[in-house]
Amino acid sequence: MSGPLGFIGVGAMGGALARKLMRNGHALVVCDLNAEVTAPFAAAGGRVVATPQAVADECEIVFACLPSGKASRAVALGIDGVCEGKAIRMYAEHSTIGIPLMEEIGRDLSARNIGVLDAPITGGAGGEHGVASGNFAIITAGDPDLFETLKPIFSSQTDHVFHVGAKPGMAQIAKVINNALSITALTISCEAVVMGVKAGLDPQGLLDAINAGSGRNSATLDKFPRAILPRKFEGSPMTIGHKDLQLYMQTMRDFGLPAPVGATVMEIWNAAAAQKPGRGYNSIIEHFEQFAHVMVASSPTTKK
Repeated sequence: MSGPLGFIGVGAMGGALARKLMRNGHALVVCDLNAEVTAPFAAAGGRVVATPQAVADECEIVFACLPSGKASRAVALGIDGVCEGKAIRMYAEHSTIGIPLMEEIGRDLSARNIGVLDAPITGGAGGEHGVASGNFAIITAGDPDLFETLKPIFSSQTDHVFHVGAKPGMAQIAKVINNALSITALTISCEAVVMGVKAGLDPQGLLDAINAGSGRNSATLDKFPRAILPRKFEGSPMTIGHKDLQLYMQTMRDFGLPAPVGATVMEIWNAAAAQKPGRGYNSIIEHFEQFAHVMVASSPTTKK
């Protein structure tokens, strides 16, 4: 395919992906409701347009990375959506939106002769920072020929590209499973480390011991040293983790499966997200600190 690539949604994760495409020599046409995040692309030589349809009018291949199912449906199928574009032939959905909506987008765009690849991303270590360094994975599902066409673009961004099924929606299953495991590991790690600090343990020493043993996980290896101990809670808001858990629980219900562990973690995130929805999701540590009256930090403190 010739011509520029389209990218819709250039916030934290989407912006990191789009910047990698530009660094790899691709001309970009971008669209986002937030002018602050599109400005750097315009300054770097990208073209900024006002609507998803305008992207799809210029680009045969369009990628989207959006924060909610509502946004994904509007971009793909709404008024001024990519479904109305004149040039688009392939659409890759990087967002985590669940199975039914991904199937709907795949079905409706396919009816307009637009090939659809379900392609959620796992942020790896550090979310958007992991994307910038290539430490992330793209999980795809859809027509194998479409996957082979887009694979070189994906492989230029990361070494970790997987094709898990022939139908849009199947990659969403893999993604919600991944997210549920990651969020559960973060949640229990926060609960346990808070207890350790309450008992008087040095958090860094505790983490060093855990990371040399069988308890290590993505939270103890990455999230604690990068975000929790230095108290840097920027990045994806808690509402994103909350949404991911909701998608996991809905998927379990759709398959008629019990989810006792997921239900417990969901209850914790319901409470935490209601308190501080805009805080970075690693601030879940504060939910446990409030009961222990301690702060888990590089220099831990006891709160009065």
